[in-house]
Amino acid sequence: MVRLVILAGALGLGVALLLTAVSATNAVSAQNDRYAWLDTGAKDLAHRQGIRPARSAPDAGTSAGAISPASSDPLWGLITADEFSGQVIYRADVAATGATSPVPPGLPRDPGPGQYYASPALAKLLRSTPAGELADRYPGHQVGLIGEPGLPSPNSLLIVIGHSAAQMSHLPGAAIVTSLNATAPSGCGAGGCVVRAGIGSSFIDLILSVVALSLLLPVLIFIATATRLSAARREQRFAAMRLVGATRRQISVIAAMESTLAALAGVAAGFGLFFVLRVPLAAIPFTGEPFFPGELSLSLPDIAAVAVGVPAAAGVVARLALRRVNISPLGVARRVTPKPPRARRVILLLAGLADLGFFVVHGRPASIPGQILAFVPGFALIMIGLMSAGPWLTMAGARVMVRRVSRPGALIAARRLADDPQAGFRAVSGLVLALFITTVAVAVITTQNTKRLAPVGGAAASNVLAEQFGFGPGQGNPAAAGTAHGTASGFSPAAAEAVVGRLRRIRGVQGVVELRDDPGLTMASRQLGIPAGFPAVVVSCPQIATAPALGRCPVGAAAVKLSPFLTSGHFGGRNLTRITWPAADVTARQLGRLRLYGIAVATNGSQSTVEQARTVLERAYPTGSGSPTTFGEDTATQNAADNAYQQLADVVILTSLAIAGCTLAASVAAGLADRKRPFSLLRLTGARLGMLRRVIALESGIPLLAAATVAIGTGFAASAMFADVQLAHPLVAPDAAYYVITAGGIALALGIIAATFPLLRRLTRPEAVRNE
Repeated sequence: MVRLVILAGALGLGVALLLTAVSATNAVSAQNDRYAWLDTGAKDLAHRQGIRPARSAPDAGTSAGAISPASSDPLWGLITADEFSGQVIYRADVAATGATSPVPPGLPRDPGPGQYYASPALAKLLRSTPAGELADRYPGHQVGLIGEPGLPSPNSLLIVIGHSAAQMSHLPGAAIVTSLNATAPSGCGAGGCVVRAGIGSSFIDLILSVVALSLLLPVLIFIATATRLSAARREQRFAAMRLVGATRRQISVIAAMESTLAALAGVAAGFGLFFVLRVPLAAIPFTGEPFFPGELSLSLPDIAAVAVGVPAAAGVVARLALRRVNISPLGVARRVTPKPPRARRVILLLAGLADLGFFVVHGRPASIPGQILAFVPGFALIMIGLMSAGPWLTMAGARVMVRRVSRPGALIAARRLADDPQAGFRAVSGLVLALFITTVAVAVITTQNTKRLAPVGGAAASNVLAEQFGFGPGQGNPAAAGTAHGTASGFSPAAAEAVVGRLRRIRGVQGVVELRDDPGLTMASRQLGIPAGFPAVVVSCPQIATAPALGRCPVGAAAVKLSPFLTSGHFGGRNLTRITWPAADVTARQLGRLRLYGIAVATNGSQSTVEQARTVLERAYPTGSGSPTTFGEDTATQNAADNAYQQLADVVILTSLAIAGCTLAASVAAGLADRKRPFSLLRLTGARLGMLRRVIALESGIPLLAAATVAIGTGFAASAMFADVQLAHPLVAPDAAYYVITAGGIALALGIIAATFPLLRRLTRPEAVRNE
């Protein structure tokens, strides 16, 4: 009964981990799908800004004047991204034209003019933040909350603001839509749409496939280990029953009943544990955002596979355990040395490396399904190959040790491993696999991080808030299109001067720079990578002197030509304070008559200052070009996807190490119980308890070191090939954190082994032999 309870408990934990891995993969995909409606009209807006998708396909957004006659009540809409303290706020400005206009998910109806719906997280933020820093950006008053169907995450910051159709028709970037986009970001590769929010098909499928592989294999190893708990003791008990007259059929029935009951109890306990822990598990931000508990869901095939597969696997293991008992009741006692593993066990490992190497030579497939078929089977072969080659590596290490040691404990451990390397490796197999996963994850993420966008040099530059109106230099005056308030006066010189005055009155604003557009002005030479003859903007030297983070003027110049790209993506990590911009042949009077292209605000970096300045700019120029952002925020936004991948890699690493620890603990404890008799006899013949402890430590340490060395080396080799093919970048060596994680994993393994030493003392007491 104790064995059955332990077996059921171990299987329950394994099943819960398996269900968590499957549901977490489903949750990442479901969360990504919730971004679909936020991409409404994105293709139309991108088209008008010169960004074309790879393929042409129908889209929910159409430009003004291109509405189909069949659409009786379309919806004016514009979806942009706002910022607050490093957090993204998705803003949807809408105007219904009739009772049947499309309604965003999570809303009972479209908001009317002067009304808005906010997500619960944003509503809380609006209440706790001074109005001048956030609430003043959004006209009207809140009339309700956005429900779960319209939110990607419980922490999502999202607002839907109502306007009249007349207001929206004058808002640059607004589009008439007859339906909201229903194509998930992951499906945009085939639909020709543009991803504004979420992860596109170029990444999500490949990421989920690799994550699923990295989580499921360690869990399956743990479940397989759990089903073998006390296998040797069970064989002895069945053999004794055969000797007193039990038939093979009776033994088979007993074994089947025991395994089935334990497996069914474990499956039930696993499902129960999963549903109990689903709410706290949903709060774990696998990709940087928590999930709704309902997204940690299981499909019917998932449930059926686990509910049927685990008991079936337990039954197969129980049947295999009866082989020697069925041959002869004395077959258990008359143990012989198993056949040693052959070197051919490394074939799968070499095949996996060869699979990745093939694509290094011939290049990766162009399509995402092709890349999945290229890389996932290769990594799967390597991981399975490590499990297959582990016993052979253990035997090789044990034989080397036999020839080099003379102490009794080391000789006993080496001989036992050489005789049955399969059993010795089984205990550490989970940790070996976890070390491979950790090596690949850390090496790939480290290499990817070298491609991350570097912030603009200097803290002062990172605190510069830039507002551009979404129109390139020389592409027409945005004032002609008006604003959301139905007037073009916001771009007049008097209005611009009033905005600059309000900005300068904010505490912490150090300078304000107006960027003016002269259609005939170009860069005469390369400046920060701008080709000669490229359109430029012009700024006043007295103004740029108040914002030295943007560069400086030549001595005696009244104005300079500046790069029109005020983004971190263009400037990279360059220190702008050292840049002397070329002088512009524009007088101060001429400068005041030029079109306003953008405004840059130098701040002291405090949240209050940045948010107040952002609010002033958004209220003055709601042109639909997005939120004003600091260079630091722009860098963080463009690196957001890499941060999500880093978060996901951390979860995979920690999860695989935790599962490996459970596998090791179950294997070592089961091994002690199975070897209760020989260890007890050794103690009776004079062996010290310390020597037996060394035997246990060496029996686990030798296969761990032998296989872990190969696993880590293979991990670096696989990472180097993957980085070369998929990331188009040579492998970058991990930093100190990787070595800390690796050393911590091995130390954890040694700690788990040491934790079983008190059990060894109890199992090898003299009365234990008498009871045998």
